[in-house]
Amino acid sequence: MRLGIRHVVGAACLLALLAGYAWASVTFDYDHAADFSGYTTYAWMERDNSVESQFPEHLRLRLRRVTEDVLAEKGLDPAPAPPQADLLLTYYFGAKDELAVSFVSWGPYSPWGYGYWGGYNYGYTDVRKYKEGTLVLDIVDAHTHQLVWTGVMEKEVRSVNPSGKRIQKTINKLLKNFPPK
Repeated sequence: MRLGIRHVVGAACLLALLAGYAWASVTFDYDHAADFSGYTTYAWMERDNSVESQFPEHLRLRLRRVTEDVLAEKGLDPAPAPPQADLLLTYYFGAKDELAVSFVSWGPYSPWGYGYWGGYNYGYTDVRKYKEGTLVLDIVDAHTHQLVWTGVMEKEVRSVNPSGKRIQKTINKLLKNFPPK
């Protein structure tokens, strides 16, 4: 079967469209023995000398406020004092440089050619450098001091000062599977 140029271009457009929806990779894990129905309150764990302490204050506040709003929708309330909390929350953030390499080809022959032999194509290699950010949210049982849930999101960092809407989308996706069923 020979694919026409319209089929190849159509498939490439479909893949590009789907890639736009896969804007972040999220994984999570949890303690299967933990009874999440017993948790009703939370507090934030403070960490000294962390990378997050170097964030601008407005960004840290926005991240916490959005997380608190999502947790409120899930039935959790902030504890009046950290010792009275059922859960302790903390987050980590890191970023590293990554490269995206792709080959763009065009030419009179399809890459599959005719029959057994391939045809000639022309093209170029595109190399793009970007920042890959990782956000980790850890949730710890305050009484046993054991990690009960962790969520990890990896995504391209497009702005050092993301909008409130982008943070809302990020935290909603990160906490989608909390508490586990």
